[in-house]
Amino acid sequence: MKNDAFPDHSSSSELEDNSCIPFKSGLGDNLETIQVELGYSSDLSIREFKLGSAAVPAAILWINSMNDAHSLDQNVIAPLLERGSRMEIVPTADGIYEQLCDSVIFSGEVALAESVDSVLTRLLSGASVLLVDGMTKGVTIGNTGYETRSIQEPSSTSVVRGPRDGFVESLSVNVSLIRRRIRDKRLHVEVMTVGSVSHTQIALLYLRHRAPKQVVEEVRERLKRIQIDAVLESNYIEEIIKDAPRSIFPTVYISERPDDIAGGALEGRVVVIVDGSPFVLLLPCTFFHLMQTAEDYYLAFPIAAFVRWLRLIGLYITLLFPALYVGILSFHPEMVPPELLSSILAAREGVPFPLLIEALLMELTFEGLREAGVRMPRAIGSAISIVGALVIGESAVSAGIISPPTIIVVAGTAIASFIIPSVELSGAVRLLRFFMLLFASILGLYGIVLGMMLLGIHLTTIKSVGTPYLAPIAPFKSKEALKTVFRLPWWIVRTKKN
Repeated sequence: MKNDAFPDHSSSSELEDNSCIPFKSGLGDNLETIQVELGYSSDLSIREFKLGSAAVPAAILWINSMNDAHSLDQNVIAPLLERGSRMEIVPTADGIYEQLCDSVIFSGEVALAESVDSVLTRLLSGASVLLVDGMTKGVTIGNTGYETRSIQEPSSTSVVRGPRDGFVESLSVNVSLIRRRIRDKRLHVEVMTVGSVSHTQIALLYLRHRAPKQVVEEVRERLKRIQIDAVLESNYIEEIIKDAPRSIFPTVYISERPDDIAGGALEGRVVVIVDGSPFVLLLPCTFFHLMQTAEDYYLAFPIAAFVRWLRLIGLYITLLFPALYVGILSFHPEMVPPELLSSILAAREGVPFPLLIEALLMELTFEGLREAGVRMPRAIGSAISIVGALVIGESAVSAGIISPPTIIVVAGTAIASFIIPSVELSGAVRLLRFFMLLFASILGLYGIVLGMMLLGIHLTTIKSVGTPYLAPIAPFKSKEALKTVFRLPWWIVRTKKN
């Protein structure tokens, strides 16, 4: 089944079966019910034993490979077999479980389960379950221990200076990576479950004294309103809770770096971590936040300020360079110096395509090579993209299909697109580049001005959890705008005392 078909199944009556299965009084009946509900799954393990001096039948259930075998043996099974077999069992459900939890089971996470459904949910999350004959409740014991990827440097972002650890696919590990950096009692963590089939855990993190209450409430309500079958990656959540869903601009910040997310939490933003995904969400998100990186604060402030300006220049080059090339040469050639114009015209002699078609062909070719480089194995992906660009470009020029100036414009635009730190923003700008190219081919520079006006109007109408997308430039706030354009030194920027 395709992943993108999950949302279409959210209204299925088969998946919306909310009937609660109660416990029965007999242990055998409860074990049979659980096995039937799991389809007699082969990875369900059951260890039956006698409990107390009265030899009351009991059983431990767990899912293989989802449980920490050492913790299960040492903290649950061994104490139950050794100490549990000698204790006097109180003949009430609460009494039995209270004695077991207080005096026998060593695990720190123990809870009562009132129904078979809650037992199944905890069982499939990696917990073990204790059932006792004659009792209409169960005990879930937290000893989850499935395999996770080790903490490594994120592949999506590389740094010259700064921490090199990255988020992994484990929710608990990702929360710990943030807590290592923010050891404050006011860092609040809320865990909820999303997905009627996957039952994916989501953690909501924020600093209570810095995150605005209305933002926290809005994000919490959006998460609670989610109705979907399964959540396999954080993008599922991003698309559902983001503002302006029809806009190509990202309104949710995404990062694999714990220091980047921790910095956002310190600024008063809300963090959303999805179990099973190394990409963590941060809200609210602004346009200029997407143009910054955590590494800006690890470099000397003059260098960091220069890099920020360079990113803004690269953004405009990525968006406008091909459009300016086509628009000026097609409608305003008098703006080009005569020597340069004669060189461009001489290079274009014999080219069979109009300027627009030529630029579109090269842009689409480069985008195809970029995508091929991403999808190919890492060892040969970069080689294919580089060799492909050189071979295709050189062959096209030699054959007279493409002119050398067009190759230069497309290559310069591609290099500028790599300067944009956010992959999502870079993709949006690359897509807009084609629209600006079409505007320029129809109206020249007037088309570029019209396109920029429409783009500006669109950006000013977008908000991210109530925050204007172009803040602090629109609406303008002088102090925040200064911090956006310049990376001020730490001896000027004072941290908050509270």
